[in-house]
Amino acid sequence: MIRILHQACKVCKPVFVAIGEDMSYNNGPMLSKALFDEFLAPYYRKVIPVMKELGIRVLVDSDGDANELISWLAEVGVEGLLPMERNAGSDVVQVRKKLPDFLMLGNFEKLLMTKGETAVRAEFERLLPVMRQGGFIPSPDHQTPPQVSLEQYRTYVRLLKEYSITGAPSGRSTNNK
Repeated sequence: MIRILHQACKVCKPVFVAIGEDMSYNNGPMLSKALFDEFLAPYYRKVIPVMKELGIRVLVDSDGDANELISWLAEVGVEGLLPMERNAGSDVVQVRKKLPDFLMLGNFEKLLMTKGETAVRAEFERLLPVMRQGGFIPSPDHQTPPQVSLEQYRTYVRLLKEYSITGAPSGRSTNNK
């Protein structure tokens, strides 16, 4: 891995690397902390410092409820996680409270896209405080559900732009107390 990283960076240095592990499912990690420490952590501790020396951000791609797993990953130098599955219980608000600099992508409740603009706005309002802190990109995990119409998806994209660019719908400020 380390040799390949050095060779690859001679041609093109990635901004980030997402290590595909899928270590969680909807009830949490599929392995114990002891097994993580024995079988994965030693390799992370060798490879992650090299990536960081090369200026590469290190994220892990893990499905499911990753709330418990995130602290294990942070201990070995992982800087972020994706796709932060809302339906499985991953919660960007709680992660941000524990790890303020942890990078995250996902956590948008994708099934709300079929419920109309008001529901989509409410979901962006839920995520807006974490969005404002940076280091978080809201998105549906994996893929948009097949029952979402093109028009519903366009509404989602329009609101994503609105909340991402202005930080609030139609430029108004929101009260997030």
